[in-house]
Amino acid sequence: MSTTVASGVSHNALVTGPPRSGKTTAIERAVDRLRADGYAVGGIASPEIRENGDRVGFEIIAVDGDAREVMAHVQYDEPTVGKYGVDAGAIDRLAKTLESATDEADCVVVDEIAPMQLESERFVSTVEEILESPVPTLAAIADGDRGVLGEVKSRSDVETFGVTDETRDELPEQLVAFVEERL
Repeated sequence: MSTTVASGVSHNALVTGPPRSGKTTAIERAVDRLRADGYAVGGIASPEIRENGDRVGFEIIAVDGDAREVMAHVQYDEPTVGKYGVDAGAIDRLAKTLESATDEADCVVVDEIAPMQLESERFVSTVEEILESPVPTLAAIADGDRGVLGEVKSRSDVETFGVTDETRDELPEQLVAFVEERL
């Protein structure tokens, strides 16, 4: 695979919005469409873990389904983010999926760049490398503008897509178009 990025062209799409706004759903639908169009998509996702209808934690999984770990859980100890204890080692282990994605995929997914994932230094450095690569990236990113979150959002090679009630339904197609224009 050979991808080049024209100078000044954004090749990283950041999907923003408050928790439970639909960031992950928009990215999942875009990934499904990209795969249906024959593109290879690599990266990670962070789905919820629910027990008896209650959210008790989060996994971190390879989008190809080859690897998964429990990233955070209410029963885990420190460090904590909200009510969840975070296993930075689990995040480190799945960061390797991201490390190889730019060599193997047409598009890289990072769902999500958020305080839990930022507990892993390996994740932070890997995300930086991905954003520097010419491979188009779709990333959900938490609200906030301090530290790593602010640094990522202020990059000159990112375009931000906000999830709102008005944009939710059409956003997956906009993300697909964003990626396809860069391939």
